[in-house]
Amino acid sequence: MREAIQDSLTAGPLTISYGRRRILDGVTVGPLPPGSITALLGANGSGKSTLLRALAGLKAADGAISLGDIPLGALAPPERARYCAYMPQTLPPPIRMQTLETVLVAMRTDNRSRKSNHIAQALKILSDLGIASLAHHYLDELSGGQRQLAGLAQALARSPRVLLLDEPLSALDLRHQLEVMDLLRDETASRGMITIIVLHDLGVALRRSDQAILLAEGHVVSAGPVNQVVTPEHLRRAFGVEARIEISSDGRPMLLVDGVA
Repeated sequence: MREAIQDSLTAGPLTISYGRRRILDGVTVGPLPPGSITALLGANGSGKSTLLRALAGLKAADGAISLGDIPLGALAPPERARYCAYMPQTLPPPIRMQTLETVLVAMRTDNRSRKSNHIAQALKILSDLGIASLAHHYLDELSGGQRQLAGLAQALARSPRVLLLDEPLSALDLRHQLEVMDLLRDETASRGMITIIVLHDLGVALRRSDQAILLAEGHVVSAGPVNQVVTPEHLRRAFGVEARIEISSDGRPMLLVDGVA
């Protein structure tokens, strides 16, 4: 337990402003332990993506960000990228590279020649994501959902200690959403990663994340175990809806939204 605490991610209080507009106002994160998935929740404009970009080092913020005793906030971007992998909601325009090539590029952190074991590892990641058949397809030939899966493969290939994902399920169909979340749970646990994921589907968050941070207008409404964050009271405050939590036939929590508060 002591080792887990020492390797945890902590941040804040973080403050970010655009001109006179305060986007994040004293937001505190963590400690988030290795092997855990944390869902970032909140209405549009609540600061979720801004917080994720700040943790990735892509947005300057007032406040400290640390991974154990490593001051991430003080590291230059190339050094910080050794620890954190970030996948944006909107992927950059596709380049003329095969899917397998992009994963291999993500795996090569130095100038060593490509090795056969790298290719095997890359193919396994693609297979785990269900897109092994796309290995030799070019990115600009893929659908939006397929490109999203390819982007996730690149992030996982870097073997980060902190995985930051901004709505990675948005372009996926229902089956792939469930498969990706199950894969993320397995990979997060087996690698001892700290995964933080922006989600709009509160049901997925409730069933498949360990912790949650609920934001509203740049403030933390609640943070902690997901079942203590996703509650009728907190959802009323953050989203302005009347909701309830029921237990499904498999014994897991299920979110039902009755209407606008």
